[in-house]
Amino acid sequence: MPSTRMQRRQGTFPMFPFARGLDQLQANVRRMFDNPLTFPDLLTTPPQPLAWTPPVEISESRNEMTLTMELAGMDMKDVHVSVDGDVLTIRGEKTEERKEEEEEKHYYLFERNYGAFERSFTLTNTIDFAKIDAEFDKGVLTVHLPKSETAMARGREIPIGKK
Repeated sequence: MPSTRMQRRQGTFPMFPFARGLDQLQANVRRMFDNPLTFPDLLTTPPQPLAWTPPVEISESRNEMTLTMELAGMDMKDVHVSVDGDVLTIRGEKTEERKEEEEEKHYYLFERNYGAFERSFTLTNTIDFAKIDAEFDKGVLTVHLPKSETAMARGREIPIGKK
């Protein structure tokens, strides 16, 4: 008797880490029952962490590198930026807000992320560490990483001549 399988279509909505983990678990369980002899290789699959990781963009201009992190729903007081040696670390926590009258509310879909996060980035020696600054506006953290004067002076055009 033919069986019908429901699958998620890729690209129709953002894939969060927990959704990928559930899809992988579902595929592994299905494979285990389809062919029980493949079960041992399921144990070699490394576990995927179920953590919230805010999206980041890093761009570069002539004078600076800019790191932008999307932290929708968070306040500036819940975000901490630090530099230790050549490592920039951003940490924070997004807490879920629930009101007492909402205790009996039943959710049918829950895709918003909550919890603590920490992201670390190794900076190059072209950054002027003393001039790093950050700003927070409308749920977006922007960290400005100015380049040192020597790093900006290094690049130059090399003329090409005939021999």
